[in-house]
Amino acid sequence: MNYQYRSAKITSPSTEIYWGGCFVENELIVLLEIGCDGSIPASHLGKNVFDSLLALFKELPSKDKDAVKTLLKDISGFSFIKTALIGIISDSRIYLGCQGKGQAVLIRDEEVGAIVSGGFISQGQVEINDRIIFHSDHLAEILGTKTLDKIYHAQLLEDFEEELGGILSSSEKAKGLAVLELVITAKKTLPEINSINKLTGLSAQKYIISFLLEKYNQIKTFYTRKTGRQKFFLIALFILFVFFILNTFSGYIRSNNSQKLKQLNESLSQVNQQFEEAGALLELNPVRSRELLGSAKLTVSQLLSKTKKNSREYKLLAEWFEKISSSEIGAYKIYKLTAVPVFFDISLIKPEGRADLISTYQDKNVILDRQNKTLYFLDTSTKQSAVLAGSDVVKNAQTVAIHGNNAYVLSDDGIFTIDIEKKTAEKVIEHDSSWGDIASFQAFAANLYLLDRKNNTIWKYLSTETGFSDRRSYLNAGIGVSLAAMTQMNIDGSIYVTGGNEIIKFTQGAKDQFSLKGLADTVSKIDSFSTSENDKNIYILDKTLKRIVVFDKEGLYHSQYQWEDLGQAQSIVASESAGFIFVLIGNKIYSIDIK
Repeated sequence: MNYQYRSAKITSPSTEIYWGGCFVENELIVLLEIGCDGSIPASHLGKNVFDSLLALFKELPSKDKDAVKTLLKDISGFSFIKTALIGIISDSRIYLGCQGKGQAVLIRDEEVGAIVSGGFISQGQVEINDRIIFHSDHLAEILGTKTLDKIYHAQLLEDFEEELGGILSSSEKAKGLAVLELVITAKKTLPEINSINKLTGLSAQKYIISFLLEKYNQIKTFYTRKTGRQKFFLIALFILFVFFILNTFSGYIRSNNSQKLKQLNESLSQVNQQFEEAGALLELNPVRSRELLGSAKLTVSQLLSKTKKNSREYKLLAEWFEKISSSEIGAYKIYKLTAVPVFFDISLIKPEGRADLISTYQDKNVILDRQNKTLYFLDTSTKQSAVLAGSDVVKNAQTVAIHGNNAYVLSDDGIFTIDIEKKTAEKVIEHDSSWGDIASFQAFAANLYLLDRKNNTIWKYLSTETGFSDRRSYLNAGIGVSLAAMTQMNIDGSIYVTGGNEIIKFTQGAKDQFSLKGLADTVSKIDSFSTSENDKNIYILDKTLKRIVVFDKEGLYHSQYQWEDLGQAQSIVASESAGFIFVLIGNKIYSIDIK
């Protein structure tokens, strides 16, 4: 298809937490909208994604539907991406994909229709005068159907940009929005070439060859009629002219290269300064050190995308990229593990035993085996182990807890306590019909806490001389927090609950300020987490990226452990006093040294 395309890119003002941008280059079309917590500016995150997509796109062997899938998969783990629309135009085909809530709308003649929306990939044929508008669903919420339809039917790019740009820049709700319009047009060709066939009866190719031969014969005839002295003069003049052209061209190339080299050296000087400052601050201020490395890496990434491959400059930039990436591993305290030792094998207690959940108190651990309806005990200091309870007590228990010398099991019959030394069990709390959906269960300071998702509360049972008190709510009235999606709970004096990719903290029954920050990317899903009153940090299992990410009690990033087998882990529990993170996989408990 003999076509080209023009584009209009409209973005609203950005903030530290909201940013939107468009990218059209080398057949690749990208629209991004970012929303983050601001620990890393949203614009930095967006530009990093652009660089990553462009670099990957250049390496792809084909430009088709599979290429779109590959690009979407590359960014699928970034929860800060609110909307991503990716398109590839190859020949007369267009391939489109969307992550998040967005759509691409095709306007052909008077027909208007969405050709891709959130979560889908589509493909089709483009035609001359097609207009394609890319935007997020948030734009429709701001503009309304009537205004959006008016935008769709704007005839000129200039009208589209002027009207929509004015709306987005004046709306407070439109922070970080991006809109992109593509117009498919015919390639312009020289009128003289188009009319050659009509005037001469020859094709353009034959006409050009005939024209050049005619000019050659004219020059040859002119030259042969000259005297020897005139021929010498003409040859000398021709050589001088060629020399002048070559010298002028090479001077332009040298000047252009010199300017590019100057700009490169200035950029690398700034990168070097940031790199050295990051190294000096690595121990004193690791957060600032990571910010400097991230900024330096972004600069080098942008330069790499504009530099010719296999050139000396490209090699230098690639070396800097690797150098900064290696330093980031140290700055982010990323420990890549290849072999993690087995700390204990549950089959030593019971041949067919497995570990589903572990609860710890100092050196004492109780391990729930849901499949075999068994509760095991393990002392991590001596590796002494035993079966604490069988199916008559465990029954259909989904969660356990431990405090002091007592293990606790929550089942449909109520709460049982098991004396670890005597291995005797006793029901201490009858099943309560007021309980809803109990997702997690913990013991702290001899009291018991139940996370009830259905009733949107945390039940608390106080320890007394004769047993436990009546049920009461730990949470204050009117906290305004939904616990419906929460799955896990840990206590260190404050209570932490999680579900999805966030942790909510409560202190003395009220919601406390807490968020995870300082990590370059985001934790897409918290599969298990661990903390206690004796630990300084919070340990989070992210099975998607096969890692354990560590944050301090203020929510500031500390370090992370990467290990391929973490993708199969059921649960983790950390013990800073023992110096290990224990990982449950199948019937084995593995131990990762805490660094």
